[in-house]
Amino acid sequence: MKTYENFIKNNKNTEVKKEFYENGQKNYESWYLNNKRHREDGPAYLSWYENGQKKSEVWYLNGKEHREDEPAYQYWYENGQKIYEWWYLNGKLHREDEPAYQYWYENGQKIYEWWYLNGKLHREGGPAYQFWYENGQKKFDIWYLNNKGYTKKEWVEKLKEIGSEHYEEQKMLYDIEKYNI
Repeated sequence: MKTYENFIKNNKNTEVKKEFYENGQKNYESWYLNNKRHREDGPAYLSWYENGQKKSEVWYLNGKEHREDEPAYQYWYENGQKIYEWWYLNGKLHREDEPAYQYWYENGQKIYEWWYLNGKLHREGGPAYQFWYENGQKKFDIWYLNNKGYTKKEWVEKLKEIGSEHYEEQKMLYDIEKYNI
């Protein structure tokens, strides 16, 4: 039988809910402020596998996924290998200069990554969406600017149009691929 535990912390508006497996191991812990997931000094939601291995941690502020400088969502396989991580600021997928969403096979090989800025698929330095087979071979890429998808050729042309600092490099890479140089 699972057991549950709720308690009020510090003031009447903060609540922590916990659930335990039958073996006594904690299943999850969830922090709330004014009925919204919220915690300033750690993840507002944590969960564990029945063997005690951490399963997930999610950071919230005022009901919105939020964490600066590290992923707001992290999930692990039971063997401890990370499944995925999501970077959020104020409830929007966001990360500068790195992918905001990454997902891995259980063997540690990356499955895919998505690049987001302010909740929109966006990347000027390469494809915003990349996908790999389990053996590490690239499956496909998709190019986005401000949540709009493009063919690689259209994307390179759009980089020129917007005056991106990445245009020259990406144009050269496109030409090398196109002309088999």
